[in-house]
Order: sequence, then structure tokens, then C-alpha cells
Amino acid sequence: MQCQIILATSTVDVGFNFERHPKPKRQNLDWLIFSARDRAAFWQRIGRVGRVLSKSETNIYSEAIAYLPANAWEEGLTSLDTTGGRTALKDLLETLPCLDKPFLKAYWRSEAFLEIARPLLELEEMLEGLAEEKLILELFNTLKSIFEGNRTWDDYRYRMKLLRGAETIAKKTPKEIKKDWKYIKGGQAFVRTFIKAKFSEDWDDLQAGRTTLDEYVDLFNKDEDALAELKEFAEVFSTIYAPLFSFRSSVFESLSIRDPNGFILDESEETKLDPFHLLRYYEFVQNGDYIEVTSRATETYQLSFELHYTDNWQEFISTELNKLTAFKNCQIIRSAGGAIRPTPLIQVLNRYLLPGVIICPRTNAAVIFQLNKQGIISYPINIVCNDMEKEYRFFTGLSGILTMAMKFKQLRLPDDEVFIAG
Repeated sequence: MQCQIILATSTVDVGFNFERHPKPKRQNLDWLIFSARDRAAFWQRIGRVGRVLSKSETNIYSEAIAYLPANAWEEGLTSLDTTGGRTALKDLLETLPCLDKPFLKAYWRSEAFLEIARPLLELEEMLEGLAEEKLILELFNTLKSIFEGNRTWDDYRYRMKLLRGAETIAKKTPKEIKKDWKYIKGGQAFVRTFIKAKFSEDWDDLQAGRTTLDEYVDLFNKDEDALAELKEFAEVFSTIYAPLFSFRSSVFESLSIRDPNGFILDESEETKLDPFHLLRYYEFVQNGDYIEVTSRATETYQLSFELHYTDNWQEFISTELNKLTAFKNCQIIRSAGGAIRPTPLIQVLNRYLLPGVIICPRTNAAVIFQLNKQGIISYPINIVCNDMEKEYRFFTGLSGILTMAMKFKQLRLPDDEVFIAG
């Protein structure tokens, strides 16, 4: 903050606090150079310069240089009337197809709307019985109109209750599940979903009224395998949706690292770092609770995954491929020059379940290309079954949910429900 020039990543989009004493009378930034590949990024980033709100001096200009996609000039950017101010700029940018973000509409028409449903459900429960409770439906319908969603509040409320039931069951011990599942918020709804997904004949009986949910009390009390399967299903269900509610959407938690030689940091020796960035660009060792960076990698490592599937390849195809789920026995691998390089053991990388979608690169080449253009990347993943092995593409974490938004007609949810889309 004492420097004249700040070189920042896109993380600065979320805000940067300038704590100066005495407080400056005018804007903090005089000029800004940035890139943007869509309208939202353009307005977010240009808004960082010339901010004069609450300042006493508001007549000093700031300058900005924006790098836009090359097609913007071919599509008419040069016709901008610079005397027309913000309105003219806004109107012109709206006409440039290269700045469209069509994926964003698909995103908000998908299960991603659960981001909105969760706080609304919590508010609704807090307001239950009060006159203000009706405001929740009004607020939902307003947001639905803004984001062009097509599902009702009842649809999302039920889905959110289902997810909340899964999250609670996943955290409980088998003994606690036996005792509590009927009384957990969303617990009974989730058990019904579990039966529908795993036991089709039992589901038919439940639907037809030949059995009731109460009969499963005895089942879970007596059948430890069924209880374990319910808990695992809850873990998978809650794991795949967790990235929706995380501010940072990385599959792995950030690592505590030490950088005594200054390969990453200028002043402090300690920081948090995304594991993928560490694996790609640095050599390191485990030093107690910290990862210590020892040198820069001589060449950028390529990252991939390997999944050891305990059944045959055909079983994997029918139950796991093209499905938003979470995978066991999945490990990350780094390589360079076509050869696998040893990776120091990092505990955070040994996750029990890795969420995402695995798809075939050959039949989905166009979709992979479209997603990559939107900054949604995938990784090679080698599937090792007991009868063969084959390479696919793995969209991890939030990228898996985004992939569902683009290919919802071909992909499945963990409970085989219809993907919520417009």
C-alpha cells in the first residue's frame, strides 16, 4: 500500500482496502490497466478506478486502459461516441457478441440457484408465522425474474431441504443416524431420495403405499450395510454441492506455506496458496504443519488424476460416467515431459471424496471447448478398472456443476433426478 504501482491478479475484483492516514481527499487510484473478456468483468474492473464516493474532491479524472477480446473491434467498438459518456459506452458494449456470457444464464437456470435458495430458506424459517414470511416468495420471484429462472420456490425449497438433510446425516455417526434421521430437518426427504436412487422396487412400493417410511426405522436399526450406504450417499450428495456455497471454489483447501527464499513472497515468509498453483510451479517439502517451497519448477508441471475403480469398466460406464457425483480412490498426479514426477505427500490432497463430473473427451469435444473458452477447465483422468483402463476428462468441484449447466440433457445428478434447468 506504500507503493506507487500495484500489480494485482483478478482477486482484486472483490475489493482492496486502502488504509491511509490521513484519509485521502480524492480517489485512491489514478490509473488502471486491466483485461476483461465479458461485460461483467469490464464493469467490475473499471469500477476500481475513479471511485470518489465519500471523497471531498470529485473533479479529478482517472484513466483506464482496458484489453478486450480482439473481435470487439471487428464487431463495432471503433464506432464508440466518446462524447456520450457512460451511457454511450454501456449501450455499445451491449451490442458486442464477443462480450456475451451465455453460460451465465445457463448457470442461474441450473442447480446453482441453490446459492439463492439456502439463505432464503433460512430467512423463511426465521419468519415462520409472521406477516413478513410472504416477503420470501416475493423476493424469490424477483430474483427468478432477474436471472430468468423457470422453477418455482417450492422446487428449490424442497431441493434445499434435501441437501440440508444430506449435510446433517453425513456428519453424524451411524449410531446417531439410527436415532435421529426421522427428526433431522430434511432427513425424511433425503431418505426417500436415497430409496428412490438405490432401491427402485422399494421406491415403487413406497410410492404405491404398500410400505411406509416408518418401516425403514427397523431396516436401519438391523441392517448395518444399509445404514452405511445411506451415510455414504449423504456424504456424496453433500460433497458435490459444497462448492456452490464456498467463496473460493477450489477442490482442495488452500495450503499453509513457507517461502523462506522469496520465490513467491516479497516480505512475509508465510501465506496461503492454492494447491494446484503449488503443484504446477514449485518444488516443495513438508515441514511440520507447513509446506516449504524449495525452488521454482524448471518447467511447468501438467496435472491429471487417476481413479482406481473397484469394479469392471462396464459398471463404471453405467453408474459413474456423465454423472455429477463424488469419487473415492482418486489421486492427483503431476508430470513433465510425458513422465510422471514424484509428488511430496500433502495431506490435504488425500481427500476421501472428490466431487465433479467425468465425461468422454471424444464425444464431448465441442462442450469441452466451449467450457474452456469460459475459463472452466478440465483435467485428464485415467480410470483404472479391474478389467481395463481408459482416459477421460474430469471437471472438478464447481466446474462439475457448471458442466451440468451446459450439458444437463446428457448428464445425471447423484440421485438421478432431472437437472434443474430452464
